[in-house]
Amino acid sequence: MTPKKIVTRSSDRVDARGRLRVGKKYLEVADLLAAETDETINVCVGVAVLAGIAAADTICAVSLGERYSGADHQSAAILLARVDQDLSKRLRRLVQLKSESQYGAGLLTTHDRDVALREATALIAEADRRIIG
Repeated sequence: MTPKKIVTRSSDRVDARGRLRVGKKYLEVADLLAAETDETINVCVGVAVLAGIAAADTICAVSLGERYSGADHQSAAILLARVDQDLSKRLRRLVQLKSESQYGAGLLTTHDRDVALREATALIAEADRRIIG
């Protein structure tokens, strides 16, 4: 069986810094929404997912010289696994929440919010560490 083709674009440290700045802002907004309830949980999770995706872009840009450039963010997690399996698992957890948080009709739970914030925070922290290092 042929491995899945992952669509990427070349990326450098300048691009990585830009993605990290955006990711930090997404996380800042998610943190501001964290105390809210009901449908705001979906918004908080959706923004946290975007923070995690931006962090993954940063990590891949710094480590691989490329970042994911497609619509299927599970593939972004596959690319991130080339750098670090644990970080890939974190992104997978976030991406699993993406569709429901951003397009679904149902309300997510406080548990979903807590998972999203934890994973996004960890990914942003690692992206920040790799930019500095």
